[in-house]
Amino acid sequence: MLRRWTGFAALSLCAVLACGGANTGGDLGVYIHPGDVVGEPGDLPAAGDTARDAPASELSDPGTDGVTPEDPGVQTDPGVQTDPGTTDPGSKDPGASDPGVSDPGTKDPGTSDPGVSDPGPQDPGPQFDPGQDDVLAGGCDPCGMGTIAGKTCAPNVKTAIPFVKVWMDTIDCDGNPVHIQTYSDATGNYSMQVPCGTQTINILKGSFHGSFTRWIDKGMTTTMTTADGCFSGTAAKIAVITGDWDQIENTLKLLYLKYTLIYGTGGSSGQESSTAIAFLSDSSKLNAFDVVFIDCTWAGWPDMQSSSAAQIRTNLKAFVAKGGSVYASDYALPYLSETWPGYILGGGWSASGNSTYKSNVIDTDLASYLGKSQVTLKYGLGPLTCVSGVGANTHVAIESSTAIEGCDGTQMMMSFEPETNGGRVIYTTFHNDEQPTTGGDMQSIIEYTVFLM
Repeated sequence: MLRRWTGFAALSLCAVLACGGANTGGDLGVYIHPGDVVGEPGDLPAAGDTARDAPASELSDPGTDGVTPEDPGVQTDPGVQTDPGTTDPGSKDPGASDPGVSDPGTKDPGTSDPGVSDPGPQDPGPQFDPGQDDVLAGGCDPCGMGTIAGKTCAPNVKTAIPFVKVWMDTIDCDGNPVHIQTYSDATGNYSMQVPCGTQTINILKGSFHGSFTRWIDKGMTTTMTTADGCFSGTAAKIAVITGDWDQIENTLKLLYLKYTLIYGTGGSSGQESSTAIAFLSDSSKLNAFDVVFIDCTWAGWPDMQSSSAAQIRTNLKAFVAKGGSVYASDYALPYLSETWPGYILGGGWSASGNSTYKSNVIDTDLASYLGKSQVTLKYGLGPLTCVSGVGANTHVAIESSTAIEGCDGTQMMMSFEPETNGGRVIYTTFHNDEQPTTGGDMQSIIEYTVFLM
């Protein structure tokens, strides 16, 4: 408890006196330009430059202190290899070879029996029908259907991503445009029948998009190798506003996702974070990203009471309305509750820390991914934020099965989508910084949450 209460009195006094502090302005000097090492100052990625076409060579490495995780894609992008096999698929002749005409020989007119006639050409027997796909598989001449199968996964390859949209827009064997679509299951596996030949397969989950091109043999199953079909580290442009305690960036590094740090810590005194304010109040800087994570921080409340609060609220609303997503944990709740009031209720800092709770997974997709509907969640150093309730349009994913000490409500993970066809807002009362080292249910939940964004 000591780690929080040191500055709580100062923050409470500030709230009573309605102090807020004017925004000192100034440009951010903490952005990481694609290609810089995380932690060194640089420029923000240019607005409008999407992760869908940003080459990996121009993006920063997610590691800190010079540690650079290897890209499991093995130096090359597995999404652009086209391996038609060892033979030219367009040159296969599905018909049988011409056996020719056999020569029965010529008879010696001086010795042969003139009553014996020439038997003529020998019958070569039945030939293959080129249209029989079940007789001759492989290649694509003539056109036929094949199957593609694989697993959707994070850039680190080992983490499966469930319920990913997988599709292609192509031409069928009759020359007609066709859209073929499926979803990966709770374990990330998928399979679908497609026309043979060179095909481009697309994958989409939240803000994360990827594609890869493969040769599909007729009448056969083309199975992706381990790295095939995984999202790249640049599948979405991610910003992380750092906090005083929580560190979602630890999980992003484990997933091999690239991100840009915004140094938003407010310090134990509960002061405003000038860097976070400058970032959130500048729509061009905010809109250069697809996803924004906000770590638990003292600065949430004073930032949202500052002279820039109205602009921050306007920018966050517009960011989510256009499809951007925001995740915040614990003390960062004011960024959400002040921008979208009525979705998450309460927010007092009174939940007892260093506690473990048996919790129910209400979200059916998350329960399928975990393979269970009950999990054990850990509250670390406290006090933590209490949620007293949620609005009618808020989806609760996880709630404690017992009362949370110091709280009226039991909601622990929730989300809402304030705009039709917009992005998602996610909040957890628990932290994510302990999870990469402890593993288990909570780490799986955080990894799942990242790809909901």
